[in-house]
Amino acid sequence: MPILVPITHQKGGVGKSSLAAHLAAYYTMEGVSCAIVDADAQGSITTLVNTFGENNQYGNLHLIPRSSFESFSDLQKIDQYQILLIDTPPYLSTNLSEIFQMSDYVLVPTKPAVFDMFAIEGTLQMIEEAKVSKPMLRSGVVINMGNPNSTHTADIRKHIEDKGIYCFKTEVKKRVEFERCLGFHDSIFSTNDEKAKAEIAALANELLDQIEGK
Repeated sequence: MPILVPITHQKGGVGKSSLAAHLAAYYTMEGVSCAIVDADAQGSITTLVNTFGENNQYGNLHLIPRSSFESFSDLQKIDQYQILLIDTPPYLSTNLSEIFQMSDYVLVPTKPAVFDMFAIEGTLQMIEEAKVSKPMLRSGVVINMGNPNSTHTADIRKHIEDKGIYCFKTEVKKRVEFERCLGFHDSIFSTNDEKAKAEIAALANELLDQIEGK
């Protein structure tokens, strides 16, 4: 049975699909069997990964489109992957509750901005509701797409931690290469941006530690 990790936030534009693609690229590069599940009816990650995977010099990324399974419970039966990263839609739905109930860890990316923090409340509440029937479900917030020179993220981090929610030590900054390389259907690890590569690698490894309860 694979480890199920939905990447979710009810607000669009926080980098869910981008994080899913870059994390999957890192895990694939490191020899971890990983696939991306497209749970968004818009199918943006399907369009992206179909080409992204074909040209990824570290080996094809694997995609599981929404059309390939009848219900989300079917994901638990997929045994050829160690990790399934689930790219979720930018809104709250009953599907999210179903996904959370069968997941191992919920990763919530948020931009370090006031409106994004307001928007995250509904997502966090839904996670807490899922934990009532699945107490072992774990979750954490990663600060994503922040200005590399900004000190504002410290306030956002404090706001998250004051709620008793784990906030990843790794922060992923807003860097040109993250968007540019996806536009050229490539991995961040094929670029020369060492800071960007280090951030994704650190996040991927911290996520594994969190899943393992370290």
